[in-house]
Amino acid sequence: MATLALALSACDSKVGGTPQAADTPSSSASTTKPSGATSDNPFAGMDPCKLLDQVLAGQGYAAAKRSDADAAHNCDTKKTDYGVVGLALQPGQSINDIVTAPGKAVTGDVNGRPAVQERDALGGTGSCDVSMEVKPKSRATVLVTLQTAGTDEACQVANDVSTKVEPLLPANG
Repeated sequence: MATLALALSACDSKVGGTPQAADTPSSSASTTKPSGATSDNPFAGMDPCKLLDQVLAGQGYAAAKRSDADAAHNCDTKKTDYGVVGLALQPGQSINDIVTAPGKAVTGDVNGRPAVQERDALGGTGSCDVSMEVKPKSRATVLVTLQTAGTDEACQVANDVSTKVEPLLPANG
């Protein structure tokens, strides 16, 4: 299995477990714990749409909007004739809970934060997800699905966006 690791390093460990449906996470827009955040929800007060717009500014994406899937935690944006980038912030979900195909997932880190990358996460080529740990039981996930490119490019985009999102997330501790 070829593994693209722009943002992830040490991507050689398979992730075990049973696939489970996952809520979509939301994102954060500050480097400090937002006011109102609790130990159960480190993302309280964070707006994933603003965060996604911030990290994709100037790249031709439409303004991010709440996703149809789990609008409370997930935003996505589209670039015409290219694809969709989403950001989900999910309190109460670990980075391993989102893995749908353990054989396609690798562990690593994004800027030192534990992470899992899953290629073709939705079962088709041209998709890649990167989930980053925010506290042991919360995660931020960048989800990329491309219309006109394959999985390798989707993972390059997911890794790039994850690297930009990671410093804006609450401290992992």
